[in-house]
Amino acid sequence: MKIEWGKVTWYSKFIALALFVALPFIGFWYGTQYGEMVVPFNNYTTAQNATGTVAANDYYSNVAEWQADQRPDGGFSIATPIDFTINDNYSITSVTDWRIGANNASGIKMLTITIPRTFEPQTNFADATLTVGKSGDSVAVADCLKPDQGAGPGSVSSSTTKVNGAAFWIFKSASAAAGNVYETTSYRTIHADVCYAVEYTIHSIQIANYPASYNLRPFDANAVTAVLDRMVGTFKFQ
Repeated sequence: MKIEWGKVTWYSKFIALALFVALPFIGFWYGTQYGEMVVPFNNYTTAQNATGTVAANDYYSNVAEWQADQRPDGGFSIATPIDFTINDNYSITSVTDWRIGANNASGIKMLTITIPRTFEPQTNFADATLTVGKSGDSVAVADCLKPDQGAGPGSVSSSTTKVNGAAFWIFKSASAAAGNVYETTSYRTIHADVCYAVEYTIHSIQIANYPASYNLRPFDANAVTAVLDRMVGTFKFQ
């Protein structure tokens, strides 16, 4: 059949009618798919606009919606918000920074999660990192559940806490340098004769270091700590 372009025919009318009926349904379907995709980000923006901080977003309170990172080689899993940066491409080569205050005992750094500065916009929050390290070194295991040497008077241990059935000791320490403040919380346990350290450091900068014209406010330390503790709470031995 020869198509005569520009001429109205019965089949051109049929095609036009079919498109007229089908396009609204196609548009509605794509719209719903797009809506499902952007809802988390719309919530993210709404929370930021309403409170001045994204930390108030319900997404950061609902660990069931987070992404899980399985580490069979490390014997554990952990969940984290999708917008946090995860680095789990570490080698099995022993290092001495597998945990803070390791006192040169060697171990393996398995995972680093970074909370970006944008988590607390227009504040003196710099970033926060959560790491998971382990060591079977005899010195590391012996020191695992002890306060770190040289951690200063700010280093304290709490009573044990349970994280998915495993007993952890909690140690806290703080340090400052050139206007930068670092506050560390270290959850440590011995599992299968190996010392595990799940710890995070919150890095902030003294507001006095910024020009007043920046109009910065103090970051919400409780909100940052809460989301970090929730991540620790998803840690589970496999």
